[in-house]
Amino acid sequence: MIKEIIERQIEFRKNELLHYSPTSFFRNTIEKSFEYFVKNDILLKMNEGKLYSVDVEGHTYNFFYEFLEWDSDFFKMPTLKLTYILFNETNYDNLLKAILAFKENVVKDNYIFIEIPSEDIFVIQALNENMFRLVETRMTYYLELNKFENNRYAVREAQESDITNLKRVSSEMVNPFDRFHADVCLDPVIADSFLGVFAEESVKGFADYVMVPNEEGVPADSFLTAKYYKNWWDHIDTKVSKMVLSAVSSKTNQGWYVKLISEMAYHLREQGAEFALMHPASTNKAVIHSYEKLGCKLGKVSHILTYKQR
Repeated sequence: MIKEIIERQIEFRKNELLHYSPTSFFRNTIEKSFEYFVKNDILLKMNEGKLYSVDVEGHTYNFFYEFLEWDSDFFKMPTLKLTYILFNETNYDNLLKAILAFKENVVKDNYIFIEIPSEDIFVIQALNENMFRLVETRMTYYLELNKFENNRYAVREAQESDITNLKRVSSEMVNPFDRFHADVCLDPVIADSFLGVFAEESVKGFADYVMVPNEEGVPADSFLTAKYYKNWWDHIDTKVSKMVLSAVSSKTNQGWYVKLISEMAYHLREQGAEFALMHPASTNKAVIHSYEKLGCKLGKVSHILTYKQR
């Protein structure tokens, strides 16, 4: 019974849910990406019991969420991720009541966040009215690798001996507008250390590749990480990879951000990828300008909203 309800709700919300896919802007494969990234994920979470259902005025609202153990331990507070809200009516007051019930019965005094596409504006407004705060607007840019041409630069793969230095760089070159530093609920000192830990774990294998400069006389005071996501390719008929985290010392590696992006584009193409994705914050205008200069195009926009009872 619950599966039938959820499948009807997926169909009712499909126009908005399409944009939850990380590759929704590739129009030729949008249906396959929706099936793989969104619909299958919803049904999997349903089978795992990762949902909260509430009845409001005879209508069922389903909230899909998960508990993030690593984040909870690191940030020293229980952390939840809200992934989808499903329903099959357009009643704003009922949606407000449903979100309030979810907060009272599931979230309680824990911390929760959601990354939600800007097209889901109906839900965004209801979350805002329920005290979910905007902490970051995130863009997705994409680069068509088969058409990419640029100057070449000397780079290499980062080694474990680079970790101490890369942690230092990532902690020094802080973006105050990223979600970890902008969110008033998070300790800024812990946020600084988070980026350093992320860099360390990337070198140790969390990322598929970490690139640093390898030019004579230039210290390795910058890095760029990437994940190939080859397991996606056959499912969505699109060979797409991601550039994930970067940090560049403005003192010793000025100009190396564009160089690393350029060289990573070549590296991902060598791995068989057709497109590379990047996810800058909307406030990071210098980075966005660099992407556009290299030929990247805007794919989608999403917002990160968070809530914690204060």
